[in-house]
Amino acid sequence: MTVEKRVFVGGQRMGEGVVFALVAAVWFVFRKRIAAYQVFLVTEKFKLLPVRDKAEQLRGVELVGTLFCALLFVAGVLLMVLRTQLG
Repeated sequence: MTVEKRVFVGGQRMGEGVVFALVAAVWFVFRKRIAAYQVFLVTEKFKLLPVRDKAEQLRGVELVGTLFCALLFVAGVLLMVLRTQLG
């Protein structure tokens, strides 16, 4: 019973790694659209930040999104590598 539980937990880690990598890939492909929508929401829809230089705000949000994407991808790959190494 303990061995089966271990394998299930290991399989779960592999699945999470794949999901992290896939979310990062989708985020990277659509990062400009996502960033533009986020800037629209924050500046115009909810009026949380004043509209200054839209291009600069868009670049900043896109950079944060790219860093988030890289973090997700690295975490996903790390989880997959650890899963294969630890069995």
